[in-house]
Amino acid sequence: MGVSMMEWLAKRPKWIQFAAKQLLELGEPNYNMILELTRLCKQEANDEFPNIDLKIPESVFSSRESEDIRLCSISETSGINKLAPKTPLEFGESDIVVVYGRNGSGKSGYVRLLKHVCGARDKILDKLYNNVFAQEKKTQEAKITFLKNNMLKTYEWTGQGSCEEISSVNIFDDSFGQVFIEGEDEVSYEPPMLSFFSLLTEICKKVEIKLEEEEETLKPKIPKLPKEIKGSEGAKWLEEISAVTTPEEIESYSSFTKEDEEKLQEIQQRLMEQSPADKAEKLKSKSTNLDNLIQETQKHLDELSYENCHRIVEVKRKANSKKTAAKTAAKKAFNDSKLEGIGSDVWKEMWSAAQKYSNEYACRDKNFPFIEDGSVCVLCHQPLSTEAKERFISFEEYIKGETQKRAEEAENEKEQYINGLSEIPNPDTLKTKANASGIEGQEIIDPMIETFTTLQQIKEKLQSSDDHSDEVIIAISQNPSWLEEMRNISTQYKSLASKYTEDYKQDNRGKLKQISQNLMAKRWMTNYKKEIYEETSRLQNLQQIKKAKRTTSSTALSRKKGELAETHITDAFIQRFNNELNAFGASHLKVKLVKSKVSKGSVLHTIKLDGVTQNNIGEILSEGEKRIVSISAFLADVTIGNNSGPFVFDDPISSLDQCYEEAVVQRLCALSSDRQVIIFTHRLSFLGLVQDFAKKENVKPGTVAIREESWGTGEPGDIPVFAKKPDKVLNNLINEFLPKAKNIYDKYGRESYELHGKSLCSEFRILLERMIEHELISNVVERYKRDINTKGKIGNLAKISKADCDYFDQLMTKYSRYEHSQPFEAPISTPDPSELENDFCGLREWHSEFKDRQLSAQA
Repeated sequence: MGVSMMEWLAKRPKWIQFAAKQLLELGEPNYNMILELTRLCKQEANDEFPNIDLKIPESVFSSRESEDIRLCSISETSGINKLAPKTPLEFGESDIVVVYGRNGSGKSGYVRLLKHVCGARDKILDKLYNNVFAQEKKTQEAKITFLKNNMLKTYEWTGQGSCEEISSVNIFDDSFGQVFIEGEDEVSYEPPMLSFFSLLTEICKKVEIKLEEEEETLKPKIPKLPKEIKGSEGAKWLEEISAVTTPEEIESYSSFTKEDEEKLQEIQQRLMEQSPADKAEKLKSKSTNLDNLIQETQKHLDELSYENCHRIVEVKRKANSKKTAAKTAAKKAFNDSKLEGIGSDVWKEMWSAAQKYSNEYACRDKNFPFIEDGSVCVLCHQPLSTEAKERFISFEEYIKGETQKRAEEAENEKEQYINGLSEIPNPDTLKTKANASGIEGQEIIDPMIETFTTLQQIKEKLQSSDDHSDEVIIAISQNPSWLEEMRNISTQYKSLASKYTEDYKQDNRGKLKQISQNLMAKRWMTNYKKEIYEETSRLQNLQQIKKAKRTTSSTALSRKKGELAETHITDAFIQRFNNELNAFGASHLKVKLVKSKVSKGSVLHTIKLDGVTQNNIGEILSEGEKRIVSISAFLADVTIGNNSGPFVFDDPISSLDQCYEEAVVQRLCALSSDRQVIIFTHRLSFLGLVQDFAKKENVKPGTVAIREESWGTGEPGDIPVFAKKPDKVLNNLINEFLPKAKNIYDKYGRESYELHGKSLCSEFRILLERMIEHELISNVVERYKRDINTKGKIGNLAKISKADCDYFDQLMTKYSRYEHSQPFEAPISTPDPSELENDFCGLREWHSEFKDRQLSAQA
């Protein structure tokens, strides 16, 4: 890397410089390195890039040796089309291997699997299906063994990803034609410097994908705004929140207090009222009733306050004390009384009544008691004795005494206090008054009734004659919480009444609706405050990711690579394409490969007709011509540089005529001289062509057969008879298959043997054809070859005798009968094992004799 390149790279983002350093020192990054580069990309976007070494050595573009790869086997496949082989598909040690199988035997399944495991181009990567005919879907997996620099390795594929170590395997099938004929793609080989740009561009793509994946996870968590709050101040603010929205803003729009809730309820209630004027009057009436109830309650609380109760108790105590003193005086005054109760209250009433009677009727204008001579008792009308007169005088002195006077005054004061106490309303009356005030909640009514019950108990104790002063004096709250709540309700009534009055006077429903909507929005956002904070964090992360994604742009890499590609790739690639067309004898097609554009660090090419305005080559060329152009583009793409990876072809000669077939086979055999070539085909003629051209190229051909079994496709099996040497097939029939048939015949009888016997007859019939073709006429003419090969062979035809012809004619006639349907009236019995053995051994003796037969001098 020259100084100018170092300077150019130093102008790239720091994380890309670090990626370049890692790429040049450690090779292609793994998954963890992509994650690390993604982290560094975001850190740089946030101006937090760590202090790490970004220096790149200048000698990093020294040439490197390529690695030799060879595919060995495919085994343990599951969930891949109908592939279900019990035996591994082994490719052997041959330079060029033909995997033969009939249609539906599993060839395409193996090729599709290799495309996924080896990491084929995305544009030609077929979707790998499970067995669509099976009810149970299995996990996709397979095991691939390969040689890397002559070391055996195994890769276990689990349905995803690819094996980097065998990514150099080049695979051609029908889909490759779409890459160049109907599309564009990047050439596989690049010089080290351009390869460096391609890999660096790929890193940018992967980091961008990671950022996009992270971006995709950042989903907004705020629910959709309810219809009723759209258009509110909060909704408008929420729609405009961004990465710079502050916590203070969030708190101001999403903090819903108790006062806000009360205000919202009030406004919604006002909006529901159809007649604000009537509502105002009702509220005023409730407020008046409530104020009256509050005043009444306060009056009772004041009357029965601790101080008043204490004062009344003291008055009662004083009256009782005075009364006791008066009784003591009376007892002393009436000590010689002959009757009990003198001086008692009943007695005093009687005395007062007698005094009143005397003053008003019996002794008018006389002072009571009248005790002059001749006076009589006003009660019994008996004359008063001297003793009675003295008793009357003592009674009067007692009544007029100071002690009695004070007792009466104290009693009058007590009666004044007690009789002055107001009537306490009963619970039913209280409920009625509360309901009239709009109070229906038991949380107020119950404690109110409890308070008045206590007041009633206090009053009753005060009114009782018992002198239990300590029990009477109860400290009851003068301002219970329920009374305070009533005052608050009354205030609310007045406030609401005022607002309803304002509502009907000013008609401000529109303003109230807006306030209500703003409050509802505030309440809704309070419920989702956490999500709003998370949304601002998400927007901040998105802003950072977008800033980071801008640094993943490969435009500069693409432009620089395009400059270098002009001299390093384009001309050489086009020349290789033309050379391949010439090698296939297709130079007359007048097609050309041109560079179309440089996109994201990739140099793209497309195929066009030379001198023709119509560019849709896929609609102009024949199927065979398109196939030969596709193969030419494919080989030009992968046969340059240090790429020594194997070739895999799926029916490469499909749609080709004989000339193109032979040209393709010849080219593939030539390719196999320095790398492994694997070909999947169903064409019998292909086998013969490969064997012929392999000999000419001095390479070792090999054949593998696959077939469909009851458990699935892709099962490796015996090479077909027509692909084997006749003498080896004959030995297998005699030494392997015939003994098995004999054993069945001896153990289970003819019925069980019949199927095996017919199979041996059929195999022997095909063998006779191959023996005639390969041995009798020395391969001068073969069914699947158009050439007549006489060189070094035609002289052997002179060895053929009339007896040879009669011998084969006899055997062909005999065994052809077992290849064709027989009439039910005269079925032909299958030869028993001993008869087959005679014919098989007879042919082997003939072959041995014919092979050693010498040409006569006359011949």
